[in-house]
Amino acid sequence: MKTISGNLLLKNSAYNFAGSVAPLFVAIFTIPFLVKGLGEEKFGILSLAWVVIGYFSLFDFGIGRTLTKIVAEKIGLEEIDEIPGLFWTALFLMFIISLIGSLVLLVGSPYLVINIFNISKEYQEQSIYTFYTLALSIPIVTTTAGLRGVLEAYQKFGMINLLRSILGVFTFVGPLICLIFTNDLFVIVLVLSLFRLIIWIFFYLECNKLNSIRNAEIKIVRNLIKPILKTSTWMSISNLIGPIILYVDRFLIGALISAVAVTYYTTPYEVVTKLLIIPSALASVLFPTISSHFKTNPDYTNKLFSKSVKSIFIILFPIVLIISTFANEGLNIWLGKNFANSSTLVLQLFAVGIFLNSIAFFPFTYLQSIGRPDITAKIHLFELPLYLILMWYFIPKLGITGAALVWLIRIFIDTSLLFYFTQKVFQRKTEIKFNFNSILALLSIILIISTIFISGIVFKLLFILAVLLTFSIIVWKKILGPEDLSFIFSKIKSS
Repeated sequence: MKTISGNLLLKNSAYNFAGSVAPLFVAIFTIPFLVKGLGEEKFGILSLAWVVIGYFSLFDFGIGRTLTKIVAEKIGLEEIDEIPGLFWTALFLMFIISLIGSLVLLVGSPYLVINIFNISKEYQEQSIYTFYTLALSIPIVTTTAGLRGVLEAYQKFGMINLLRSILGVFTFVGPLICLIFTNDLFVIVLVLSLFRLIIWIFFYLECNKLNSIRNAEIKIVRNLIKPILKTSTWMSISNLIGPIILYVDRFLIGALISAVAVTYYTTPYEVVTKLLIIPSALASVLFPTISSHFKTNPDYTNKLFSKSVKSIFIILFPIVLIISTFANEGLNIWLGKNFANSSTLVLQLFAVGIFLNSIAFFPFTYLQSIGRPDITAKIHLFELPLYLILMWYFIPKLGITGAALVWLIRIFIDTSLLFYFTQKVFQRKTEIKFNFNSILALLSIILIISTIFISGIVFKLLFILAVLLTFSIIVWKKILGPEDLSFIFSKIKSS
């Protein structure tokens, strides 16, 4: 099988980036109008509805991701005849498992509304019916992940992100349109759920266009159930632990300090984490690509991995450097002096962590794409209790700075372990090795920068210029290989 060209990977990454950015920009402009039209409490309920449906989408049990891996692998091995059985068996499993999620939410909706979310009596009945609607839409959400998984395996990222963008935009625009006629949450969520069904139909029609699935017999292959669930179980563990790790720091800060402290902590976090859109766009393209070629061409996947790490490093280092250096000035202009005094160091720690996390996307993706989600799941299982203990200890002592420091420590451990286990796999599968030590050395620069507090705008500008100049020389002389330089020169020459 032919390897996938760099131009295709770049194009697909651009599709993913656009698919993530478009809904984000729409959200920025529409949310103020939604808050005004619905009122603060009803908008809060709508926000909770988005969170709940997002979390219950985990009831795909990691099968969507697994389907991408296995189908891409079959494409790489040219075992196309086995794909229809995989497709229908996986969809069947996702549907059955999602029904459990629907049942749980149907039964638990009254308790969630009244006891957990503490929604006022005025909106309780409306909210319960809203969550009932969400419960019924869970099978649509989960099986959509399966359809998308097949399209990802076939590198159909253009259509995937077109549909994803439309859905993401309508998530915010839809309620705004509904407000012209009614502000009933039940009606709004019903409209959103029906639109998800429409998007599901389009995803299915796109899958049906594939030669391997079109006119193929609808069949459930019992022998495939066990291997699908074996792989997906480990992926689902990571999917379940991930949100806990993501949000537990905020709950602990609120419990151990105050709600105000949560604001000082989460605001810089929400800003800097938007950088993750960049590695996420590339990593999601790499997943099916590596799955397709790992068994037939491991050298190619090795080179692809190394180039991806280098690319993200080169792109994000200058951005993180600027954020870390001008954290205080940026927060001061945006949110005021008091906010800047409370959150500057937190933002700097987050900037370093996000940089590390961005690079960690690739060993994480690599391990899952080659059928080793057990490694990533075990890493998360190891990190979770340690993370909770350190958070519980340092938050009372160091406040939100302590929370950010513990968060950074976890990210560093996570990145180191992911690279360690990825290196072990590389050594077994191919003679080509990426220079892990050089990457660690460069990452240490970021850690040093985060600890330097330079006063004075002039000195900061001089510092930025000096570091970026040095960085450019290092990139040119040490990071970019002969192939990379030849590619750059060819593009310059052609232009």
